[in-house]
Amino acid sequence: MKKWTIICAAGILAFVLSACGQTAVPKENPLTGKKEEVVVKSELTAGEVMKKANAAAETQQSMHSDMEILQTLEMGDEKQEITSTIDMDMILEPLAMRQTMNMQVGGEEMAIEQYMTEEGFFMKDPQSGRWVKLPNDMYKEVTGQMAGVTESPVDFSMYKEYAKDFIFEETHDEYVLTLEGSGEKFSGLMKEMLGKNMPAGTDEAMLEETDMKVEKINLQFSIDKKTFFTKDFDMDMIMTMDEQGQKIKVTQNVTGTMTKINEIDEIKIPKEIIDNAQKMDSGINQQ
Repeated sequence: MKKWTIICAAGILAFVLSACGQTAVPKENPLTGKKEEVVVKSELTAGEVMKKANAAAETQQSMHSDMEILQTLEMGDEKQEITSTIDMDMILEPLAMRQTMNMQVGGEEMAIEQYMTEEGFFMKDPQSGRWVKLPNDMYKEVTGQMAGVTESPVDFSMYKEYAKDFIFEETHDEYVLTLEGSGEKFSGLMKEMLGKNMPAGTDEAMLEETDMKVEKINLQFSIDKKTFFTKDFDMDMIMTMDEQGQKIKVTQNVTGTMTKINEIDEIKIPKEIIDNAQKMDSGINQQ
C-alpha cells in the first residue's frame, strides 16, 4: 500500500480546470442559502477567466501555501488513515523552498522540516532530530523537475470534454469554478494526471496495469477577480483501483490556500543549520 500512498500524494495538485463558455452566476452563501451580492457582474466567460488565470500563474514567482490532507487507504481488511498539514514558502527562480510537514499515520506522528536553496538541500531527520545536508544532485534534480512544470503551457484541449460539467460562479471579489462528477471519463483524467505528476523513479507502467474507477470527484477553485491568482482550492475524491487482483479504495480530501504571491523575496537557511548539518551521500539514516 505504501506505493499508492506516494502516487496519491503526487496527484494532490495535479488538476487544472478547463475553459467553459458561460458567464458566472452569483454564488450561494452556504450559511444563509441566499445568493451573494455582486456589485459589478463580470461579463467574462469561464474560459476567459481560466486563460487569464493561466497567464497570471506564469508571472507567479513566489508564494506561501498551507494545505491539509485527509486520506484513507483501504485494501481488504487493511485500512490506513493519513493526516497531513503542510506549511510552505517557495520561490521559483532560482528555486528555493522552506517546508514543514506534519503527518499522522496509524496513530504515529512525524514532522518533516526542510530547506532547499542554492546553498543546498537540508532536511531534519524526524527520528534523530538532527539536520542533514542531502547530496547536491538532489537540488539539481528537483530544480529540473520544477522547471519542466513551470515552463510548460497549459494544454486546455486536454480538458475540453469536461467543459459542460463545470459550475461557474462569482462573488464580489472572486470567481469560483466547481467540478462535480464520477465515472469512466474522470477515471481517464485521473490516470493521465497521475502519470504526469508521479515522483521521479516511480514505475509508470504500474498505472497502465491498474483498473481505476472514480466514484466521486468534487473540486473547487477560487480565483481573485483583480489579480487572477488562484487563492484556494478544495478537493474531495473517492476512487478504487485494481492492480493485479488487489483492490484499493482511496478516500481523500485536500484543502489549500495560497497567499503572499510574489511577496517573498528571499528564503534563507539559518546559519546554525548550515554549520551543523551532517552531510549525507546515500540516505538520511546513514551514521
